[in-house]
Amino acid sequence: MERIDEVLNQRTKHTRFLYENPSNPSNVFACLRTLDSFGIQYVDTIVQSDSYQGKAAVNQKRGMRTAMGSAVWMSIRQFGSLEDAVRHLREEEGCLIYASDLNPSAKDVRDLVWDVDFDDDNDVVVDGELTGDGVTDGEDGKMHKKQRPICIVMGNEDRGISDEMRELADETFYLPMCGFAESFNLSVATAITLAYMSAVSTRAGDEDSYDLIGPLRPGDLDPHELQCLRLRGVLNSLAQRRMGKALLKKEGIVLPKSFFNF
Repeated sequence: MERIDEVLNQRTKHTRFLYENPSNPSNVFACLRTLDSFGIQYVDTIVQSDSYQGKAAVNQKRGMRTAMGSAVWMSIRQFGSLEDAVRHLREEEGCLIYASDLNPSAKDVRDLVWDVDFDDDNDVVVDGELTGDGVTDGEDGKMHKKQRPICIVMGNEDRGISDEMRELADETFYLPMCGFAESFNLSVATAITLAYMSAVSTRAGDEDSYDLIGPLRPGDLDPHELQCLRLRGVLNSLAQRRMGKALLKKEGIVLPKSFFNF
């Protein structure tokens, strides 16, 4: 349990990843392993039924469930439409959406603004311009600017992001390359993006009083989240998952189905 606590205490919720209609479940599993290694706790996928045809649709959905179920210590959701995913991320999570794309107006990943403050009028300020809703946050008697969490969107391995996602994203970005290849594969693109994000993430202040800055902020999950993740992870790691629920029920503890959903 000591190892479990050590890992979970390094998780971050400030940045999450969203995969739009991935075609190869094996690639998703490779991405989950990389995300786990960088401390990303929350991952979403969009799987739209009209994006998959025939036998490929059955294999894709079966494989996706397997890939997602393998990451028992991560929090993974699946959306059936782009609109539902974006609405949830913006309205409920308050995320800024940065999508990987090769369009002419896309920014170099090194030029993205990661620390986006809310102003006092509940607007978000990016480079001096108001862009959305927000709140202020107070800790230890001091007022701090609460910053928008980030959602990184990775598109389909062949088609990239959809036109709709391109229109809805707050920013699109690309990864700099020097060779003849035009793009990285999905898991490599995920790893390189995280490496750039890690390079600009740090602590500001002294050892006793500091703020986490940048997109990766290890240790920012609240105590209740940590306890839920700890319990859910242990239960889902059992060889027979029903056993955990049965033991809890025997003690008069019945958890809602949503507790076990990824």
